[in-house]
Amino acid sequence: MFGIGIPASGLIVRAEPIDAPEAVASGELDERSSKDNLLRRMTTDGIELTDDLSFPLPEPTFVSIDGEPVAEEDAKRALEKIAGRHGVKRFVRDSVVAPISVNTDSIKNDAGERIGHFIDVAFVVYQSIEQIRKSDALDDFKSDPDSPEQTVEVADSDSADELDKNKTRQLTDEELAAAGVELDGKYETLGHLQLPLLGKVVVRGVARARRSIWSADDESAPIILTWLLDSRFAADDPEPDSISNQWRAIERNSVGEKQLGPPHSYAGMGGYVAITPVPGEEQASMVEMRFVIHEPHDWFSGRNLLRSKLPILIQDRVRNLRRELQD
Repeated sequence: MFGIGIPASGLIVRAEPIDAPEAVASGELDERSSKDNLLRRMTTDGIELTDDLSFPLPEPTFVSIDGEPVAEEDAKRALEKIAGRHGVKRFVRDSVVAPISVNTDSIKNDAGERIGHFIDVAFVVYQSIEQIRKSDALDDFKSDPDSPEQTVEVADSDSADELDKNKTRQLTDEELAAAGVELDGKYETLGHLQLPLLGKVVVRGVARARRSIWSADDESAPIILTWLLDSRFAADDPEPDSISNQWRAIERNSVGEKQLGPPHSYAGMGGYVAITPVPGEEQASMVEMRFVIHEPHDWFSGRNLLRSKLPILIQDRVRNLRRELQD
């Protein structure tokens, strides 16, 4: 549900470990002990959009990348800044239509050309972190590989209606072996995704998703979930029916039916979701989502559609999430 129609949608880290007792004993509930710390890499080296440009994500506002909550006074000041003209009282109220903070910035190359977007989203939901961990709210970070609705068919035989659907599935053991890739601990999942954008483009590829901060001892502690289009599945000339990272235009044939254009290599999509307690509101949680999208010029012929359309889409999805959490 925290996907809210953007690239985080459909990510498939399990919200609970596959083998909880063993995971707790070995300290592998999250990636903090990993040599390849995805959250740290995304906030220092950045996410690579092109061969010569990477974009570092800002660190979460209310929790460090090591999982330590910021000081209470600092958290209150940060909340006031995020609430802005709405004011804190209105921003944190228990309402489906409570304000949502959505900020988008263009990412430009050295020539001043827009090549992507940084999207920064913050909103409040009225469930504690402990309740969220136990609810269906993290369905986007769970997966049942045998579930039929999770299956992604990458062949061009998909019906036109299927091109407008977000889809994910876990990679099979055979696919992992063929790529020579192993999962890193019990906190990581690799999954194939299909992400349609504004009915004009479909991105397909393999997402690497992780529990970066996930306490084994305190279910009320902040959590951070990260995801990134995995460069190990990049291809200069991807095949249409492969799991390689790629984008394809949604076109119309001679009778007006939707079909996919030829595949193009794609990279540069990822982000994190940080969920922290709202200062002074024990039963409410702040959800902070930060991610980047690489936008090749050919997607929308240079028109800035994502910046104009995404805030509206995000607002609708957040309100739907709040309604579901009220049920």
